[in-house]
Amino acid sequence: MGVIFKAEEVSLAFGGIKALDGFSIELEENTITALIGPNGAGKTTFFNVAGGIYPPDGGAVYFRGERVDGLRPDQICMKGLTRTFQIARELGEMTVWENVMLAPKGQVGERVFSSLLRWGTVKKQEKENWEKAEVLLKEMGLYEERNELCKNLSAGKRKMLEICRAIMTGPELLMLDEPTAGATVDETKSIMGEIERLREEHGLTFLVVEHKMDVIMNLCNPIYVMYFGRNLAKGDAEAIQHNEQVREVYLGG
Repeated sequence: MGVIFKAEEVSLAFGGIKALDGFSIELEENTITALIGPNGAGKTTFFNVAGGIYPPDGGAVYFRGERVDGLRPDQICMKGLTRTFQIARELGEMTVWENVMLAPKGQVGERVFSSLLRWGTVKKQEKENWEKAEVLLKEMGLYEERNELCKNLSAGKRKMLEICRAIMTGPELLMLDEPTAGATVDETKSIMGEIERLREEHGLTFLVVEHKMDVIMNLCNPIYVMYFGRNLAKGDAEAIQHNEQVREVYLGG
């Protein structure tokens, strides 16, 4: 395995407040890495920098050895790095099928002249995407709800749908921001199982921000701990649980 993603000394301030203060992280291929820390530590801000929403004030972000900080979110996604959000951003008035079918990148039919002049290519690509979506929805336990409006899904199902849409972009690295937020115990177990399955069967790499410590401790290795935008600790679940600094600032002492 090699390094697929690296951030070096990333800094970002808002109105003089340092949200990121020299934060660094490195992800190995085909791993599930956690990023944890108390509220306000800078986790989502880092995701926004890595995903191209915010340019950093300092430092650098690399994906597959190529510097990507400063690129637009769509450009970063096209390279194979896709992120999800704390609050699921599905299109509520559209069905599950429709949401998933919007996600694949490079769809020929999205361009007016191509859709008219390359009709055969459009139909072939649409068929391939449809078949991929069908398999994915079955694997993720959403096939029975495929014709349901997304606004009617439970919080856990909406999170599963967001992961489905992310996978339909063809990522190599998925950055999941609180993938089990609002999910029931059973839905949380399903989401955890799907993340592990996607890593094993599809070779995906994950960076996960999550507040449910049972999810982190049972799913992720290594675990990075962030505090006030800086690196506090890194290690496996056992090392993090026994780290006195982590216990003091995050786990309650």
